[in-house]
Amino acid sequence: MSITTLKELFLKIKNEYLPAKQQPFTNHPLAQLIRDSPGQIISQIISGEDLTIKGSAGMGNWSSIPWIAIFNKNETDGAQEGVYVCYLFSENLNKVYLTLNQGVTKPIEADGRRLAFQKLKAKAIDVRTNYSLQGFSADDNIQLASSGMGSNYEKATIFYKEYNLSSLPDEVELVNDLKKIVFFYNNYLLDSNVLTAGTDFQSYVGEVEEGKRIRKKHYVRERNPKVIKEAKRIALERTGILKCEVCEFIFKNHYGERAIDFIEGHHKKAVSEMVEGNTTSPEDIALLCSNCHRVIHLKMPWLSLEELRTIYH
Repeated sequence: MSITTLKELFLKIKNEYLPAKQQPFTNHPLAQLIRDSPGQIISQIISGEDLTIKGSAGMGNWSSIPWIAIFNKNETDGAQEGVYVCYLFSENLNKVYLTLNQGVTKPIEADGRRLAFQKLKAKAIDVRTNYSLQGFSADDNIQLASSGMGSNYEKATIFYKEYNLSSLPDEVELVNDLKKIVFFYNNYLLDSNVLTAGTDFQSYVGEVEEGKRIRKKHYVRERNPKVIKEAKRIALERTGILKCEVCEFIFKNHYGERAIDFIEGHHKKAVSEMVEGNTTSPEDIALLCSNCHRVIHLKMPWLSLEELRTIYH
């Protein structure tokens, strides 16, 4: 019988994984199913050229913690580093957790266990502080295993939702939860550089070394700065000033000539909702001060300009 739903897949893993671990790993049909089925099932639920789906029961040997992950390739290429969405099964196969998680392997290789987990915890606290994901837990109470990779994943978890494998919800709820966390994930990646710029990481991890030059791989969704420049040019041509469309703050009035041409451009349609080939015109850009722009993106779902104006006034 083919597996066509998340619920069927989870129950298959619950019922067969522990007995399968007593058998040779190589070419085992359950290991193959965990590798192949998630992509077939989840690609029917969510789509996006930036997303990749992978399931794993181990590499060469059975893993104590089978998992199914969804990666945005703009953030990470796999489970060893970066932030991603991941289903994690508890070691005793009683529970499965839908999580926003972090890769631990490469951080440990780079910094050692102690500092790596300090940084991962700081990242989790930072995301929880700046963002809200309703319906998901934001604490350290996930229970996967007492040691090993399961324990590592516990420490790296940012948000999670727990399912009891003996009483799973219906497929509709599982699908809606997955759509919700993937939507959150994609928008978090788009927005995180803005919202976490002022975070005091020292309060989370203690004193840290700064100033060291390191090479980082980082991807962002491409934006065209020309359209924002054109929106500014049109505003100057019409009114002679650049002022916030919500609070009417004018940077030049407070900061002088240094800020004469400064204001931030806000896409009225979120860039995360665009696909390759979509276009943006100057009329699609709102000119905002930094405070108003930040408040719009403070929590998801993001505010519209009209909603922000109502709050401000």
